[in-house]
Amino acid sequence: MDARRTPDLAGITPRTPGGRPVVNASWDLRQLECFLAVAEERHFRKAAERLHLSPASVSEAIAGLERRLGGRLFDRSTRRVRLTAHGARFLDDVQEPYEQLRRAHECARARSKDRDRIAIAYTPELGHLFLPSLLARSPSSEPSTAVDFRPSLVHTAQQIREIEDGTIDIGLCWSPAVQPPLTTVPLCKIPVVAVLREDDPLAAYSAIPLGVLLSRRVLVVSRHDNPFIEARRRTSFVQAGVIAPDVEEVARYDELAVHVATGNRVGLHPATLALTNRIPGVVFRRVVEPSLFETICVLTRVPTRHPDVDTALATLARVATELDGDRLRSFLSPDPTTPAQLTP
Repeated sequence: MDARRTPDLAGITPRTPGGRPVVNASWDLRQLECFLAVAEERHFRKAAERLHLSPASVSEAIAGLERRLGGRLFDRSTRRVRLTAHGARFLDDVQEPYEQLRRAHECARARSKDRDRIAIAYTPELGHLFLPSLLARSPSSEPSTAVDFRPSLVHTAQQIREIEDGTIDIGLCWSPAVQPPLTTVPLCKIPVVAVLREDDPLAAYSAIPLGVLLSRRVLVVSRHDNPFIEARRRTSFVQAGVIAPDVEEVARYDELAVHVATGNRVGLHPATLALTNRIPGVVFRRVVEPSLFETICVLTRVPTRHPDVDTALATLARVATELDGDRLRSFLSPDPTTPAQLTP
């Protein structure tokens, strides 16, 4: 192997301020990416926008890297962000090795451009909903719509970056905010529902005003990888007059119903959760005033780079039509004698 083409990783080994390597350090390229973006932008919000992350996620990454490196990398004030001496030395150490890694990645991607299979990224919940149907449309059953694809579990922010650099062809996610040449293709709007124990007094109603949840502990799935969804959720609470709800976060969608079933809490999530839920004693009721929706989208690049993108989009749209129809209705329609709506 040509040594000149091998990145010198010694330069990016985390070290203490005294220069000693940090043994068994747990660090990752995401932290390094955040550090380089803040060092260039001198602004946490601008760095977050560039990386398609929330400012909180960037701050957490920098704080984690600072803990592992044993010193502050930035001096922060209300007016400016600047590198500390420790941060400036670290920047000098990591820039060239990081560029070598980036160039190696670009070369590898260029070599794989002739791949036959379309690369489809998906978030966990949407993968469970859509991929079985895609697999069912095999070449033997529907040759005209068959898609030979390579699946990849990737969260929204990373999907955006990998579509930008051509690593994946399309992403399946909850609606993000993107700019050209990326674009989103809406598949279907999914109502947000309250996730309740069946013995909860609120379960006696078919629709629940969001403001009623003011007095309850509310559980939601963390959306730190999708700042657009997170901001819209906060806006919805404000519109309902819920200024400071007692909101807790869980890491994954499949944890939400478990926590609801084992405690006196109400979950908020798109109604798709009803299709994958296996926890007994949990029911789903529409949230109103305001009625909340989240949109399932396909994320891609214009112009598209893979000839099978249009075929994949058509197949996903058919699955979304089925999802938007009768599949959810039965979970959201309790006994017809149930009162239509709770009065706050």
